[in-house]
Formats: sequence, structure tokens, C-alpha cells
Amino acid sequence: MSVSAKLITALPVVIVAAWMATRREGPWTPTRLLGLAFIVAGLGLLIVARVQFEKHFTRRPGLVTQGIYSRVRHPLYLFSFIAFAGLFLYLDKSWGILGLLPIQLIQFYRARREEEELEILYGDQYRRYRQQTWF
Repeated sequence: MSVSAKLITALPVVIVAAWMATRREGPWTPTRLLGLAFIVAGLGLLIVARVQFEKHFTRRPGLVTQGIYSRVRHPLYLFSFIAFAGLFLYLDKSWGILGLLPIQLIQFYRARREEEELEILYGDQYRRYRQQTWF
């Protein structure tokens, strides 16, 4: 993984962790705990997906179908949504999740365009992969 890819991957995690460590909010409500769990899970899985993607492309270009990608076709989009949704829950701003919906619609559109391109490039191999995975 290149230095810039590592920085892009790790920087948001460091920023969120530092910000959360310095904030002194009210009591730990179930909503805040759920938000924290979503943030940790979303960012953790996002990092794993990014590393797996980068690792695959440093060896040879091709269709990534291993690791997290063996279950989810677009983990970067999915896990970033989970992390941001967790941030809004943590802040007790559940309404903020509604603000993510337009962004998710754009991500769905991007995902569909990527899938069209991958189907052109990989044909039946991609169609089989798509049948075995979720989003």
C-alpha cells in the first residue's frame, strides 16, 4: 500500500479518535454507545477493505473478489455510510442520518456505473461474482 493510500485511510480514523477523546459529552446513553459501535465497526471495516483493495492492485490489476470483497461488492461505500451514521448517533443527531441519504443515492449511482464497467471488462466472471455478493 502506498504512503498516500495509508494516509488517506488512517487520517480520518485519527481525526475522529482525537475528536472523540477530547469531547466531554453528557452520559453514555444507548444511542451514543450504538453510535460509537457503528463508528468503530464502520471505520475498522473501511480500513480493512481499503487495505485489501490496495493490496490486490499492487500485485496485478483485476477484479477484487477476496476478503471483504467476497461478501460485499462495494464495502468502501457501505462502511463509510455506517461510520457516518454512527457519528450522527453518537452526537445524538439522528436526523443527520437523513442528510446522508442524498449522498448514499449518489453512491448507489456510482456503484451501478462501476458495475456496468466491470461487467463489460469481466463479463461472466463479474456476473457470477455479483450473484454471490451483496451490494
